[in-house]
Amino acid sequence: MIVGVGCDVVQMNRFLGKEELFAKRVLTTQEYEQWKVYKERRRLEFLAGHFAAKEALVKAMDIPSSIFDYEIYYENQKPKVKKEGYQIHISISHEKEIAMAFAVVEKERL
Repeated sequence: MIVGVGCDVVQMNRFLGKEELFAKRVLTTQEYEQWKVYKERRRLEFLAGHFAAKEALVKAMDIPSSIFDYEIYYENQKPKVKKEGYQIHISISHEKEIAMAFAVVEKERL
């Protein structure tokens, strides 16, 4: 059963000059290590996209949460999130100076 849908849009220039600061605040340790591997533009896309995805998740969840409650990882180049008791579907996209993310949250049946 779908319990929520969330969407978030971020202007990537919001992070310019402060990428390291935002990365350490927003990303988990594992996400941060992956972020460090990327170069300039891709780093910015990754950071803004992950921020947007986590904001979309907070909006979609049926329980109080924060962006710090989620870790995004990749399987077959698709973003994934695990949360016990839930099935979460997310999509992240970038275009020019915009990053956006969409989340659909389903509660797992008992």
